[in-house]
Amino acid sequence: MEIGSDLAANANQQNNSRRSGNFPPSLWGCSFASFSFPKTEFESYNRQVEELKENVKDMLIKSKEDPVENIEFINLLCRLGVSYHFDSEIENNLTEIFDDLPNLLEKHDYDLYTLSLLFRVQRQHGFKMPCVVFEKFKDTNGEFKKTMMDDVKGMLSLYEASFLSVHGEQILDEAHVFTRANLESSAMQSNQRLGDHVRNALIRPFHKGTPRIEARKYISFYEGDESRNDTLLKFAKIDFNRVQLLHKQELSILSRYFFVKVRG
Repeated sequence: MEIGSDLAANANQQNNSRRSGNFPPSLWGCSFASFSFPKTEFESYNRQVEELKENVKDMLIKSKEDPVENIEFINLLCRLGVSYHFDSEIENNLTEIFDDLPNLLEKHDYDLYTLSLLFRVQRQHGFKMPCVVFEKFKDTNGEFKKTMMDDVKGMLSLYEASFLSVHGEQILDEAHVFTRANLESSAMQSNQRLGDHVRNALIRPFHKGTPRIEARKYISFYEGDESRNDTLLKFAKIDFNRVQLLHKQELSILSRYFFVKVRG
């Protein structure tokens, strides 16, 4: 037998003996490949977003009257997934707060929740607020005060802030261990809404999760807040739906390309 014929025979034998993967069909099927982009619906979302955006921008500007209110509003924009609309405004606001930080800390005795929130939001945006600000929550033995354990909201805020540590910031490492241990038990004793929020944070802090998924979860959580800002909530919902349509369109394009390549 010729060498070429021998190789061909071996290849045929290997192909015949090769096992099938028997992979299950895709859960998505061809749904994205057959997706038809709803242009009219998308344009409607765009119009609503642009209208509400101006209202929310006015709220952001007004919140500057109080640095704490400003930080809380910026945090809401981030968690609801709409902060990208106001990147320059947020950057300017945080710069002003950071520059005035020594004066703010001297004038105000911020509680655990507020100080932790201020720290986390600043650090998330690249401003290195010093971690020494948390020393006030330690007792004479150098341990975090046991009275903090009753403040679930503050403990959760400190827990999330502890992830923004850099090498050598021992107090944040200690804060992480202390808050996590106590939040695990607090989650079981809190009401369902707060308990679920704490459990989600313990699984994965929002800034370490997939942004759109985290935004979707927080929209649902914020909707149950009696003090919610309905205009901001509506803006977040419509913007989420708008962006989701864009993602579906992108998946549709990729799916069609994939099927063409496979069948070709």
